[in-house]
Formats: sequence, C-alpha cells, structure tokens
Amino acid sequence: MNTPWPSTTQLLRHFGLMRDYSEFGSDDALERGRKVHAACHLLAEHQPLDPIDATPGEWEARNPECTPYIDAYRAFLMDHRVKLLECEREYRSHTHRFISHPDQIVLLDNFGMVDLELKSGSMPKCCPLQTAGQVLAMSKPMRRFGLLLQSNGGYKLYPHEDFRDYDRFRAMVDTYWTIQTYAENPEALG
Repeated sequence: MNTPWPSTTQLLRHFGLMRDYSEFGSDDALERGRKVHAACHLLAEHQPLDPIDATPGEWEARNPECTPYIDAYRAFLMDHRVKLLECEREYRSHTHRFISHPDQIVLLDNFGMVDLELKSGSMPKCCPLQTAGQVLAMSKPMRRFGLLLQSNGGYKLYPHEDFRDYDRFRAMVDTYWTIQTYAENPEALG
C-alpha cells in the first residue's frame, strides 16, 4: 500500500487535536482566513494589497471582514523588527514521512530566524505541536511563535518554548505510520 504523506495539519486532525475547519468553520471564515494570510504575506514584503492599477484601499473596501485582522498584523509589524524570509513553502521530512507548509519564516527582533504561525480568531491549544512539526520538517533549529490576530485589531504573540513538543510530534508521526503499516483497516481507526 502506497499511503501519501500526511501534512502537519492532517496529523493533528487525525489524532483529534485540531478541529476540521472545513466541517466546523463557515465557508466565509475559511475564505477570510485565506485572504488575511495572503494580505499578511504582502504586508511583510512591504507590498501593497491593491494591484498597481487599483485605487489604494480598494482591496480592503471590498473585504471589510479582513480589515481588523490586517490591522492587527500591521500593529505587529510596527511593534517588532520583522523581515520575511519565506512564506507557505513546502517542506518534506524524509525521516518522518510528512509534509509541512509554515506560514512565515521571519527574522524577528533579536530572536533570529523564527517559525511564525498566523492565526485569526482563536489560538488552538495544539499550535505548539504544529510549529514543532514545521520546524522538524525544515530540519533547521529556530524559535517558534504563534501570532494571534484579533478581531479588535490587536494581536498576541505566543512563544512556543516547550522542547518536548518535538518529541510529542515525532511520537504522533510514528504512531500514524505504525497504524498505516500494521492495522488491518487503518481508515477505520481514524
């Protein structure tokens, strides 16, 4: 059996640690999240949200549901020294057989290179496991943070400092592949 490699998010969902937003979240919230992520990437690159031929502010006028979250990211950029190195790049962990797409890899203040996981609305309890998986897939040691963009235009930066998260994520991946390899019907198990 040739099972495709799971993503970091799929592993968290498989073990019931992350909500399946496609089931529980509204289509509007999912779309807003995609738009906010794309806008944050542009802002981090010091790029305008509007196309060159558009009136400044036009994109935000068409997407007012995104404005408070984008304002939160702008506030974060104003309060911190941030240099975007990459965003949404795919990494493959050949050792553990999973893939990952970190939201942003940045140089942050005096922390050096950081995995910055963007969240709008709420910060899932499993976010430290998500960033641990992302850093494992990248095979680059770095600090990890979750950035919660709030609907009031504020933000909160969550440091992920528990090194046991790496072992926990490795255990999840190992368990996943053990089930895929030895279970009579792995699909029935989750």
